[in-house]
Amino acid sequence: MFYQFLENEQFNFQINRIVTYGEQNACLEEIKTIIPYLTDMESWTKNWLRLAEQAKSEGRFSQATYYYRMAEFYMVDDTPEKTTCYHNFKECFEKANEDRLIQRFDIPFEGTFLPAIKMDAKKPKGTILVHGGYDSFMEEFYPVVRNCTNFGYSLVMFEGPGQGQARKNGLTFRYDWEVPTSAVIDYFNLHDVNLMGISWGGYLAPRAAAFDLRIKNVICYDIFYSGLDMLLNRLSKEDGNKLLLLLDKKQKLIVNQIIKEKMKRSIDLDWKIKHGMYITGTTTPYDFLKSIEKHNLSPITEKITQNILLLAGENDQYVPVERMNQLKRELVHAQSVTSRIYTKAEGGDQHCQVGNLPLVTEELYRFLDQHN
Repeated sequence: MFYQFLENEQFNFQINRIVTYGEQNACLEEIKTIIPYLTDMESWTKNWLRLAEQAKSEGRFSQATYYYRMAEFYMVDDTPEKTTCYHNFKECFEKANEDRLIQRFDIPFEGTFLPAIKMDAKKPKGTILVHGGYDSFMEEFYPVVRNCTNFGYSLVMFEGPGQGQARKNGLTFRYDWEVPTSAVIDYFNLHDVNLMGISWGGYLAPRAAAFDLRIKNVICYDIFYSGLDMLLNRLSKEDGNKLLLLLDKKQKLIVNQIIKEKMKRSIDLDWKIKHGMYITGTTTPYDFLKSIEKHNLSPITEKITQNILLLAGENDQYVPVERMNQLKRELVHAQSVTSRIYTKAEGGDQHCQVGNLPLVTEELYRFLDQHN
């Protein structure tokens, strides 16, 4: 179920994001006690941190994990406070899952490493390789895929450039996702890989598949066609077209002025741009937008030859649902294309089906069993 906790669309989505992982990971009644006090980024951090520290002190490590994630979310990037919160998040994750056979790896990459975790199925019929997108830590997606070993699939999750520990290692977000993905595939000597990209990973995963034929099946959970969609999807058509024209004409000063004014009026946009500059290693809104402009499936859809699963929610706040039909038209050389648009009536209309995760897992394993 997707709850209407707050009027602020972004705040509301983030709360639902952990509630959808179940009571084991987020106590609904406990969370409701702080809802009236979540008015800005400062109050958000303060109240989630209080819940996290209380849960940790009581040994409720799984809930503390996701409360720390919420507390960390709007903190200023690359600060001691955010780093401490991140470390608490990871520590609680480890304690919450110490009885599970989770292996950790540091994969050598461009002078540093990509972090990964691995779980082996007893008699694997394949491997699911999973990564996130724009603001992701691999641990936070664990509830989505942790049961894959019960379905006969080994699991490898990794953080690529711009994500989690990889960004802290100095690796910035990049459009050519085949480079880090191939490094992970090489490291584990994988073949016939089932690659699952979450959120912005809906662009990154098919991008990687276009250049690495060891990838057999691709899951876009959800679809993500263009990096600029994240911004344009909440602008009027007129404002969006104006911004695209200014970017095309390389009007850096004007773009920076427009975006900075809009950031003053929107907590959501302020976070998107500031966090985006951090993960991409850019210093102005214009440079950030030019960086994510490269994240576009249009030039490479004809190169994708795998079986591909496209998931979408009809009310996704980041991706226009119209991209689904566009993708289906453009994937002309895919071995097969399976698609599903979830509706409000069935509870999966939001980004990444927040509110009804079982819908996704059912579709995921049906697709994998069909193509493995």
